[in-house]
Amino acid sequence: MASKQAEKRNRTIYYLRASYMCVDEFVIKHSLEHMVNQAWQRLPLSANRTFYAGNNKNSVGMKHSIRRVPLMGGDFDCTLLSVGLYEAGAAANTIPKPSEQDVEINVDIHDAPLHQEYLDGEGFICLFGDHVILSPTDSFRHPKISDFIKNLIGKAGFRDEASRLDIQQIADINIVNTILRDGVKSILINASAYLSSFDYIKRVNPEYKVNGVVSKIMNMASSMLDSLKDDDDPQAILDNENLSARITLTHNGKVKSENARVGADRLKDAAAALAETDLSGYTIVTKTDKKITHDEIVLRNKVLVKAHGKSVQRDDMWNKLVDVLVRYDRERILEH
Repeated sequence: MASKQAEKRNRTIYYLRASYMCVDEFVIKHSLEHMVNQAWQRLPLSANRTFYAGNNKNSVGMKHSIRRVPLMGGDFDCTLLSVGLYEAGAAANTIPKPSEQDVEINVDIHDAPLHQEYLDGEGFICLFGDHVILSPTDSFRHPKISDFIKNLIGKAGFRDEASRLDIQQIADINIVNTILRDGVKSILINASAYLSSFDYIKRVNPEYKVNGVVSKIMNMASSMLDSLKDDDDPQAILDNENLSARITLTHNGKVKSENARVGADRLKDAAAALAETDLSGYTIVTKTDKKITHDEIVLRNKVLVKAHGKSVQRDDMWNKLVDVLVRYDRERILEH
């Protein structure tokens, strides 16, 4: 039987980038990495770096490290963080080991040890300037980790920067280029899944907005579901009624005219706009019949990391983040 120490877990690494919504004359003077490092110095105690994360859960900045990495332009420092999610006072369920004497099994509840809380999720971050290499978990997704970063720098004195900060996932440029190069035959949208993804993002990031053609598609999906219900609650149909509607946007490539070419470009631009959002629930079909979903568009890497209980070993995870940073630098992805 393999040793528990040798066990490895799958983790996903995403690439995000910090940007700032400055509609006024405010100027961002520092990189996100600089502000986070300053915040860690100004908030030296873990209690200072703990923030409410909703649903009775809290996020806490646990560990911080500076690592020297070899990049194309020379050796530079990057910043490594581990961030935990926990629920104060939460108990854990246990199940007895099955035996030949047991007819039935009951689930037990165990409180955490004194001065301890059960970890509900652990995120790992590598910061290089405004570049964010991130490994979240299903229970501690990147919007909540982004909220932790905003709270951290805001509490440390960078309030204006925090209020304008937007940490966005970056699409795989190769997939986007495929859409632009091959053209788009159709866009298929599951209205309920699409709106549910927007609703989730909006809950964890109330400032999240969509504009342009994506906003129009959002309104179209909402209107279709709205036609199926009698009440005025737009979320009820998603939560309770299991009804769905599908939107299909297509272009007839057999028609050859100037207007047809304009229509093809509109559909291609709409697909590219969808690819730049965090929303899911759609499928883009290119003119070469390649089907592309949101999961394929987001730039990500799957890695195996040494296990540490239900989480992973911090140093091994940090090494994987640094490896991805170095590779993206060499592939010039950081320049896009």
